[in-house]
Amino acid sequence: MLSESKFSKYLLYAIGEIILVVIGILIAVQINITVNEKRLHSENEILLKKMLSELELNKARMLRLAHGDSLSFNRDRYVSLEKAVLNSQTLLDRTYEGLEASDLSFILNESLGAGGSYLNLHNSIYEELLNTGKLYTLGSDELVTAIKEYYKRCEREDLYNKGNSKNMDDGFQSIEKSISMMRLDYRQDSADFNLDDYPWFFDQNSAAYKELQLGLDKIIYAQELNGRKMDEIRAYSDTLAIVIKAELATNY
Repeated sequence: MLSESKFSKYLLYAIGEIILVVIGILIAVQINITVNEKRLHSENEILLKKMLSELELNKARMLRLAHGDSLSFNRDRYVSLEKAVLNSQTLLDRTYEGLEASDLSFILNESLGAGGSYLNLHNSIYEELLNTGKLYTLGSDELVTAIKEYYKRCEREDLYNKGNSKNMDDGFQSIEKSISMMRLDYRQDSADFNLDDYPWFFDQNSAAYKELQLGLDKIIYAQELNGRKMDEIRAYSDTLAIVIKAELATNY
């Protein structure tokens, strides 16, 4: 009986020890889960705020390319798409009125195309989310869907932009024999430049004159499309920013 009593005590003691160990393990696991959740929560907050910053950079770039701003560098060489379209349309209108010698200054000095109009949108945070698999732990389903839709739209608009820019380049090839050659000759030797050396200038029925009109039309149309696409991206960026800010306000 004494032996049985001691065994019972030892058994209860052993069971108690096991229970304490299990409880300790569960507490340690829960602490680890809590620490990881807090770290993930903090990392996600940082990523969302960085994405907001990238959206602002995208908006600023689209605004500058499409409409220009006071911070543009090399303003003598760069014009916005809006300004390039206006210049091209002005020249096209003048060709239908009949070019005159007084139009030469405008042709030589005004830009018809906006340089560097490729989108080149910022997307490093999205790429990080995809590469690390963090996109689907970032927040609500609404947030994840909004992020995916935004970058899909940007990818699509980038393809459209490149196609439109190719059409714009085709337009400039159409005017190579007319004003492009005239501009080159003027830059090479302005002192001996003589408008009489370009008989097409006053001949609305000449091939070069008609190619100029067709080329200007292509340039205008392509750049107008790109400008609208850039405005749409600014709107897309605002929409995603609203969703991100709502997520931060609700869950962070």
